[in-house]
Amino acid sequence: MAQEEQYQIPIFLINGQLDSGKTKFIVDTVEMGQFEEAQKKLLIVLEEGEEEYSEKFLKDNGIDMVVLEKEEFTYDKLVELDKKYDPWIVLVEYNGMWAPQLIYDTEKPNGWEIYQAITLINAEQFQLQWANMRSIIAETVKLVDLVVFNRCAPGMDLGSFRRSVKALNPSLQIVFEDDKGEQVAISEQLPYDLNSDVIEIEDEDYGIWYMDVNERPEVYNGKTVRFKGQVLKNKYFKDKNFVPGRKVMTCCADDTSFIGYISYYDKIRELENKQWVMVTGTVKNEFQMAYKKKGPVVYCTEVTPCEAPKEELVYL
Repeated sequence: MAQEEQYQIPIFLINGQLDSGKTKFIVDTVEMGQFEEAQKKLLIVLEEGEEEYSEKFLKDNGIDMVVLEKEEFTYDKLVELDKKYDPWIVLVEYNGMWAPQLIYDTEKPNGWEIYQAITLINAEQFQLQWANMRSIIAETVKLVDLVVFNRCAPGMDLGSFRRSVKALNPSLQIVFEDDKGEQVAISEQLPYDLNSDVIEIEDEDYGIWYMDVNERPEVYNGKTVRFKGQVLKNKYFKDKNFVPGRKVMTCCADDTSFIGYISYYDKIRELENKQWVMVTGTVKNEFQMAYKKKGPVVYCTEVTPCEAPKEELVYL
């Protein structure tokens, strides 16, 4: 008996709040020819926004569109759509108020698999949304591959926007676009001098430093830094390894995580877990098993006990 042919039907998940530009993003992407090789396309709309898909657009691009309510998004319904439309790819315009876990956890027809997940954010609304519905926005960011901030304008603190979402998903790719869809490059002014013999990181700037090192480790390679952190040691570290770091608030006060970089120190036995210390050391960008790739490692020359920061929690 011939072995059953294996195939994959990629799902492209487009998420975001109302007025985040999901419909326009899908239309622009399709019209640019991104999916032209797929003769049969299925578009599942889980939120009817202010902008609609025209019949001409759907017909010209070989797209079958269905609109589903939350209770309709089930395995049985997806199997029904699979049999009816036999799609080569599936585009999902997701409702930003629904927990994304729904689409990840729902069993899917044979071959259907989430290939890329993208969240769109209207930069004009981000600060208000982040202040008032942070946990909801956070859920739309944690599991995706790419975040696109659109409608960016001069004067916006795009560096702060980037840090906020990067804290939730460090491997995230982030793109900034203006109101014409053109990419915007950002060059954030750092609150410390990268050219100093010793880069002094103030307590309130720890989050900025941590994120910048994470994104540009090559810039800090060979640089000496001094910062305050809390000692983290555990049985999985080598004898001279520890992490001096800080707790960061991701989406709410009850949702915090510890951030810091693997560090080497000869006198680690003198340190106690959760002790606050002032660390001076040289950053090297090298392979580390804990990262499973190259990353920042601090080689400490001095570690001294100190008082805790006035504000122990880091806010990005």
